[in-house]
Amino acid sequence: MKNQVYAVAAIVDSIAATVRRGATARAVTKTALMPALAVATPPRDAGMAVGLAGSWAGDIALLGDSDRAFRTGLFSFLAAHVGYTAALARRSTPGTRKAVLPIVAASSLGAVVFARAAGPLGKPVGLYALTLGTMVAAASTARGTGSRRVFGGAALFAVSDALLGASRFVLGGRAARVASAGVMPTYAAAQWLLHTGVAASGR
Repeated sequence: MKNQVYAVAAIVDSIAATVRRGATARAVTKTALMPALAVATPPRDAGMAVGLAGSWAGDIALLGDSDRAFRTGLFSFLAAHVGYTAALARRSTPGTRKAVLPIVAASSLGAVVFARAAGPLGKPVGLYALTLGTMVAAASTARGTGSRRVFGGAALFAVSDALLGASRFVLGGRAARVASAGVMPTYAAAQWLLHTGVAASGR
């Protein structure tokens, strides 16, 4: 039942995000996402708790559209990914790091592309992209029960942020709206996969 509450909140917020007059509803639905996930899957790892708290702060900050709100959200999620990375690194096992190099290379390329497109926000965007890439790399080394969910969640997080970056800095018009519509569904799924995957690995 608790997972269903999170799913409903995610669906409603994703719909509200695509509606031009959905700002009032999103002040409730987006703010409720991470608390609902915390109730459904209480974090037993300090790093996952930091990730959840940072994500919640980022969700609230990104309800605004200004560069200041975006920067605040960016650093909130950066802190979240540091927490996630620490938690996932503790679940890595020897001989599971073959995928790290290509993931780091891809995230470095993405960091350069989005940093150039972001203009005055280029440096923090580039730093964030590298931090996100590090989290995905750490997820790729996790093994055991829940490891596929963990990596799937990390990968979806990267997809969600790529869509957000593209809609804000690269695309325009209808293409930007289409990309933006994909941000919240992939983000909500990413968080659920990460947290339930880590919870499963701790059983």
